[in-house]
Amino acid sequence: MKKLALLSLISILFLSALAKQQEVVHFLRPVAKGLKQNTDVPVFLPTYWSEQAGKSKKHMSVKVKAYENGYMIYFLAMDKPYRANDSALFHPPESSKNGVLSGYVGTMTSSDRPSDFVFYKKKDGVKLWIQPWIRSIIYAKRGSWSMHFDGDNGDEPYQQADELFKAMKNVNWLKNKDIHEGHITILGTRTAAYTSISWETDDGFVYDFFYRGPIKEAVKIVNSLKNVE
Repeated sequence: MKKLALLSLISILFLSALAKQQEVVHFLRPVAKGLKQNTDVPVFLPTYWSEQAGKSKKHMSVKVKAYENGYMIYFLAMDKPYRANDSALFHPPESSKNGVLSGYVGTMTSSDRPSDFVFYKKKDGVKLWIQPWIRSIIYAKRGSWSMHFDGDNGDEPYQQADELFKAMKNVNWLKNKDIHEGHITILGTRTAAYTSISWETDDGFVYDFFYRGPIKEAVKIVNSLKNVE
C-alpha cells in the first residue's frame, strides 16, 4: 500500500509539473483568452521565456493587437510591472523592445539563394553560400528552412550559423511544428542577435517571431509555442 501511495504521489507531482510547463508564460495569461476571441487565426503563445542576465529592466509587459485575420504581440522589458496595453507601453524606449510575435492569414514568399553567392563550406552536411564581395552574409537551406546570416565582421556569420544549428538540433529542427516553409534571418552577433523566425503552416497561416538576444533563446521560445484553445 505504501508503494502504491508513493507511486500515486509521484505521478501527481509529475503531471502537475508537466501541466505547469505547458502553461502560457505568466505575463500573457491575462490576454490569452481575449486574443482567441478576437481573431480567426489560431493563436500560438510561448510557454517559455527567460530573463536575460544583466538586464536592469526585468518586468515583462506586452502590447497586443488582434483583428479578424491576424494578431500581433510586442514584448517589452520595463522597469516596473504594467498591465497589457497600458498607455505607458505605447512609446517605449528602444532598449525595452525584446521581441514581436505575429500570426496572420497569408503565404510566405520563398527565399532562394541569391544568384551571386558562391559555395563557402559545409556545416553538418548543409551547404553554406557566401556573398563573395562583402563576405559577411551567408545563405543556407536545410529541409523546409532557408537561412540568412549577416554578421558584423570576420567569421561572425559562420559563428551565427554554428549557434543556430546547435539550437535547432536540440529541438529537432522544430519538426514537431506545422511548418510548410520557414525562413530564419540573423543579424548582429551570437549573444546579442536580432533573430527573425518565420514560417507558413499547411493550412495557410504565417507566423513570425522576432527576438533580440541570444540565438538559442529565440529558438527555445519558438519551440515552446502552444496553441491557445
